[in-house]
Amino acid sequence: MRSLNVLGLALALMLVPQMAKAQAVWVDYGLAMKPGSQNTAVTAVEKYFKNNGKFLGLAIFNDTMIDGPSPQTHNLALVYKDHASFEKSRQALLNSPERRAFLQTIFANGNVFTETVYTHVAGWGKTAEEGTQYIGFAMQVSNPVRYTELLDEYSREPGNATEIAGIDLFQVIAGGSPGITHVAVIAVKNRADFMKRYTAPAFGKYLRKFGQVRKVLSTSYSNNLSFNGPLDLKSIR
Repeated sequence: MRSLNVLGLALALMLVPQMAKAQAVWVDYGLAMKPGSQNTAVTAVEKYFKNNGKFLGLAIFNDTMIDGPSPQTHNLALVYKDHASFEKSRQALLNSPERRAFLQTIFANGNVFTETVYTHVAGWGKTAEEGTQYIGFAMQVSNPVRYTELLDEYSREPGNATEIAGIDLFQVIAGGSPGITHVAVIAVKNRADFMKRYTAPAFGKYLRKFGQVRKVLSTSYSNNLSFNGPLDLKSIR
């Protein structure tokens, strides 16, 4: 966001094993907004991304409710169907007056302190929509292929959480916090409904299996404030 440019992306793509079933890209900016500035930020995001013909993705703006010691209050996730549309959008928007006006508003009301690029590995269940509630698990995964297999296996169990929620797995390819290799994002209309499935014995069995190949480093709660842009999230699955 400081430049809306992720340095070293090409190098990261060469060095990080690519196991994704789809090549959707999520560029995430962690924001610390000033108290009372949320409505201003929501309006700025909508004005910039909603009918911007140069933007080929989906801008997902969220209110971060719980994020441990992190100062993050919001995040802006820019999701693209692939790396080509990410790069095309970035280049087209780089020096536009609309971009400068957007950044001026954001920086007048807060700051950006994290920048991360992810690729989409796989997804199960319902896709997120405007107003969705999220649970995010930042993880260190020792065996990504096995973890994906276990999630896929769980998604076919009767009464599994994907009947009411979406589970999407993303791999870090640039930026991010040290030690975090993947993020699992749970999207649900109501977190309380998801937690009933999460605490069920069937999920407990899989949590023990997950624990053999991943370590959860942090968990966050956030609520979606707006969706803007032409991308349909169903297309990245």
